[in-house]
Amino acid sequence: MKNLFLFSILLFAVISCSKDNDSNPIITEKIATGFVRGNVNGTSWYSNKITTSKSGNTRTIKATQEFTNNPTFTSAILEFKIGVNQVGTFGIGEDEPGYKYYVKAYYTLVANSATENEYYKAYYENTSLLTINQITDSNLNAVFNFISHTDDTLKTAIFTGGAIQIDY
Repeated sequence: MKNLFLFSILLFAVISCSKDNDSNPIITEKIATGFVRGNVNGTSWYSNKITTSKSGNTRTIKATQEFTNNPTFTSAILEFKIGVNQVGTFGIGEDEPGYKYYVKAYYTLVANSATENEYYKAYYENTSLLTINQITDSNLNAVFNFISHTDDTLKTAIFTGGAIQIDY
């Protein structure tokens, strides 16, 4: 009888445990206030919505610009993954043999249903830089310039005069 009782307790514990690890996900993304702006290929770019999250030592900033009259794309997302917590000037790039970049930048043109998204990655190329003027647990103030390409390198997006001033 004692074994049946222990077996019942064990069976109840196993059944009551969730097999779905995402049944109650933790949302770490926060809405940020302020702005992310710059020029992309000579055209003014300004975010309508900014979110931020932090995982370990990496702060992710996602700035979205909504398009109202673009026949091909509905929006553009500029994303920074910043792996430093100090002021200074840092190269923006993709890790490669012998080089590790603590700042990465991605630019995505979100397509209408009839076309595909365009994905761009920033590469250092001696010109892609993020200068952090202030970074704390509640705000970021930085300026940037970078060159990004699609994976096939057929398309390029060049950001100049970029600025980030956000509170989160």
